[in-house]
Amino acid sequence: LSEAEDAPEKFHSVANTKQGESTFHTEFAKTLIQLANEKKDIVAVTAAMGIGTGLSSFEEKYPDRYFDVGIAEPHAITFSAGLAANGLKPFTAIYSTFLQRGYDNILHDIALQNLPVKIFIDRAGLAVADGPTHHGIFDVAFLSHIPNIEILTPSDYESLRRCVRYAYVTDFPVAVRYPNSHESQVINAHFCNNYGFEWGKLDFDPHNPPKNVFLTYGTIAEKVIDAKKILNARGIDVGIILIEQIKPYEPIVAFLTKILLEGTHFVYVEEGIKFGGAAENTRSILYEANGLEKAKFDIAAIDDNFANPAEGCDLYDYVGLSAEKIAAYFLNDRGNNDI
Repeated sequence: LSEAEDAPEKFHSVANTKQGESTFHTEFAKTLIQLANEKKDIVAVTAAMGIGTGLSSFEEKYPDRYFDVGIAEPHAITFSAGLAANGLKPFTAIYSTFLQRGYDNILHDIALQNLPVKIFIDRAGLAVADGPTHHGIFDVAFLSHIPNIEILTPSDYESLRRCVRYAYVTDFPVAVRYPNSHESQVINAHFCNNYGFEWGKLDFDPHNPPKNVFLTYGTIAEKVIDAKKILNARGIDVGIILIEQIKPYEPIVAFLTKILLEGTHFVYVEEGIKFGGAAENTRSILYEANGLEKAKFDIAAIDDNFANPAEGCDLYDYVGLSAEKIAAYFLNDRGNNDI
C-alpha cells in the first residue's frame, strides 16, 4: 500500500511494465526532445497524461514549452489549435480512449481550419490489462471521416521517429497512433528484408505477388505472422502488407490495384472497430476503383461491441483476432465480399 501511495503513477495500470524500459511513448518523447533542441517553435500538450505519454521528460527539459491542461481533453485540443494558429508547432499526446472526448474539437477547431496540430495517440489497440474503458479501438474510425487529417501508424521505433520528424514539417493535421508496448522483435525480424513502399512494409516481392494477401497495421501484425505460419504449414502461400499510413487511403488502394491478380484474396486484419474502420474504408475505395471485379476482400476486425467479455478469456480470440481465427479466413473461405 505504501508503494502505491508514494508513487501512484506506477500503479495506475495493472500492466507490468518495468520502469526505465523503452516503449513507443518513451521513444516518442526522446525524439520530440531531440527535435525541440533544434526547433524552438515546438511545444508539447497533454491532458493529465504527462507520465503515461512520456511527456514528463519533455517537461523536465523544456518546462516553459510544456502544457498539461489537466483532465480536459477537449480543451487540450482547442488549446493546441490556438497555439498552431499563432505559429507554434504543438505536439499533443493523448490516450486513444480519451481522445474520443475531443472529437468535436478535432473536427471544428483543428480540421475545419486545417491547422497543423500533431496528435500523438497513445494506447492504440486493445488494452488487455485495463479493459474496455481503455481500449483504443475507435480512433481510426472516427478520425477517418474527418477531412484534412492524415493518420500514420508506425510499426517500430524507427518508423515512429520518422513520423515525429515528418509531422513537424507538415502544414496540416497529422495523427500518429501507437500501442502501449515495446516495439515487436517478431515484426522487426519478419520484415527485415522486406520490399518496402513509402509508408509500409511487405514480406513478398510486389512484382511476383501471392494470390492470398493479409493487410494489417500495428502490433496485431504479430498475430498475422502467426496466422501466416499456420497457413504455410497447410501449404497455403500468403503475403503480408504492413501499413504505416492509414489515411489518405488512396495510396494503399493504388498499390493493391497494382498487384492485383485474377482471383486475389485480401484479408484486412484490424485491431479496431470494424464499422467505419480502415479495412471498410479501404475496401469501399477499392470497390469504387473497380478493383474488386477480380478479387475478394474480407475483413477481420472487432464487430459492433466494446470487447468486454463477461469472464476471463483470451481477448484476441474473443474478438476474432487470434492467429487461428485470422488464418481461418483462408482455410475455411469464411468471409464475405459484401460492400
